[in-house]
Formats: sequence, structure tokens, C-alpha cells
Amino acid sequence: MKYRLSVLRILRSNGVALEINDSRLVFDTKPIGKSIQFISHAHLDHARNLSPKNVIMSKETASILKAVGRKGEWTLLKYKEKIRIGDGLEISAKPSGHVLGSAQYIVDADGLRLVYTGDLNIYDSLLHRGAEPVESDILVIESTYGIPYYRFPSREKTYANIVKWVLKTISSGEIPAFKVYSLGKSQEIIRIINTYTDIPVVASSSVSRISEKYNEHGISLEYFSINNDESKEILKQGGCVYVSSFREDLPTDRRVRWAVASGWALRYRYSSYDMAFPLSGHSDYDGLVKYVLESQPKKVYTIYGYAEEFSHNLRRRGINARPISEACQSSLF
Repeated sequence: MKYRLSVLRILRSNGVALEINDSRLVFDTKPIGKSIQFISHAHLDHARNLSPKNVIMSKETASILKAVGRKGEWTLLKYKEKIRIGDGLEISAKPSGHVLGSAQYIVDADGLRLVYTGDLNIYDSLLHRGAEPVESDILVIESTYGIPYYRFPSREKTYANIVKWVLKTISSGEIPAFKVYSLGKSQEIIRIINTYTDIPVVASSSVSRISEKYNEHGISLEYFSINNDESKEILKQGGCVYVSSFREDLPTDRRVRWAVASGWALRYRYSSYDMAFPLSGHSDYDGLVKYVLESQPKKVYTIYGYAEEFSHNLRRRGINARPISEACQSSLF
């Protein structure tokens, strides 16, 4: 049977719907009729419209979603495994380097390959190996930092600056605290402190709940949950780091200095914070370009963030690229 990738469209400016003959696949967006839903990772902007059935994700993603109270009868797909749908349609997954369990999906249909990257990071971190480019005919790639302004310093340099700020803050008798995403960035901050210092880390309830899943899946993190008496005594005594997904008052008389860690710190000021570090779970502009060049696609569709700007810059390089909004209801070939 000859498959024809007939419809690729964006829904509510988020996610991808793909129709292949009688099969309908949706990625990081709500189900459509009897579609099969694929979730690339557990950040809620990608898993907000989660169906209780007919959903495929990694086992790590499923464990995180269950830890934050989501429920369902989901199909778990291991990296490099394949799922067959219908006659000749195969789906597989590879790590995307973004957070625990994050996946880029590979759709193979009658010799034609489409890759959906989900959120993507090609650079190695203390937690994950960077994503490896997948050769494709059609590439749907995220563009969160898809303009040349976003060129991140090396991770090693950013790690060094974080440790330097932590040591300086503690030496002044104050507590360094980080407001970062509870999934991904929090665990990277904890791992930085664990790796380069012997300073204890106290984590908020939400950060602790997800960090427990990292430990269960073999990524070692040492921290004290804010919910026990020992952690409260540590905060009272000082000489520690606090990690949370929101800014809060801590049970200590010591001054707390707050920092953020985000790729947006390259461009935006965080005037109400003491420090901001350009640390991201996404690739910067150069990383996105590198992925595209190495995957050698015939067509590129950009999604999220600077989709229009990134596709424009790719076209200037001679690459057939368009923002995914221009692919709505249209034939891919």
C-alpha cells in the first residue's frame, strides 16, 4: 500500500496533527476523533490535553506524569523500539536531550520518513546526552530559540558561574535559592551542586516529587525535601542551596538571594532577582541549525517560538523550510 502524508496542521498554535491514509496521529496536542496521541515529554504545555487512552509516551514520561497526579492507560514506548500502526506504518523514538524521558518521534511510512523533534537539546549536560540528529525526508523541529541572538555560552562556563555565585552567597551568610522549572532545570541545578560541591540541597515539594523519579530511573540526585524536619534545620543553619519551582518564604532568619536559570536570561532582565543564568534545556540557534544540517531533510517545518524567523534563516541557507502554520491542511509532497 502506498502511503501519502496528506495533512499536517497546527492546532491552537501548539502541537502537530498528521494524517496518513486512514491513520491520524497527534503530537503534543489534544486528540482528534479516534487519533493516536503521542506525548514527547512531561512538561504540561506538551501534555496538557492528555487523553486517558490511545496515548504513547516513554516510561519515564509516564512515571513523571503519574507523580504529578495524571492518570491513564498509556502505551509505553522504549527508545529505539517500534510500534506498527495499520499496514506498513512504523513509529519509533529516540532521546531528545531535553528532560528525563523526552523523545523525538520517527514516523516511517512506505519509505518516507518524518521526524518530530519535540523540545530538543543537542548539547550534553550533567543529566542527559545531547540529542542525535535523525535523517529524515520531512523534519518538524522546535524553534524556541530560533534566532541568531540566542547563542548560549558553553554549559561548563554557566555551571562554573552558578557554583561561583552559590559559594559567594553562602560565604556572606546568605542562602542561594533558585526558581526554576520543577522538571528538568531543577534537577540540573541539584546535579551541579552535587557534582562540584559538598553543599546540601533542599528542594521544594514539587521538585522533590519529580527528582525522586530521576533517582528511580538511574540519574542520581542528592537533596533534602522541604517536608521533613531535617531540611528545615538545614535552612535555619544556612550553608545550603534551595531549589523550587516558585518563589516562597523559607523557614529561616537568614537572607535568601534568588536566582533564575533560563535561556531567556540572554535577552531579558530579571530585575526582581539577584542573579540570572543562561541555562536552558533547549538548543540555541546554532544547535538547531546543526541539527537541521545533519538530518538532511527535504522539507523542514518549524514550530514553537521563533518559527517564522527560523524558517526564514534556513531558506537563506538554501533549505526548503516553512513555519508549520503554512502547512495547515496542505499536502507535504
